[in-house]
Amino acid sequence: MFDDGINEDVVSFRLLGGYRVAVWFKDGAFGEVDISEIVTLRGVFEPLSNPAFFRRVSINPETFVLQWPNGADIDPEILYTKATGKQIETEVWQEDEAEV
Repeated sequence: MFDDGINEDVVSFRLLGGYRVAVWFKDGAFGEVDISEIVTLRGVFEPLSNPAFFRRVSINPETFVLQWPNGADIDPEILYTKATGKQIETEVWQEDEAEV
């Protein structure tokens, strides 16, 4: 496992109008993102098209992601990348051929 210094846990946010949200992350990074550019407002995300429902966003206290009352949430790596412009390095796990 490696440590790239990035922690995409959301620690704070502020609604900016429309679908725009300012987001602060545990590693100190900050950025603004338009949620409508990340998700299609259909299926579980359809209620977010209602401005009153969209404003009910909160931080899940266990997973530290933006979430809504219907269970919709935003993948933290995608949110971090879109908000900060920093790409998160992820490890790729490969099975050892000897174990196959």
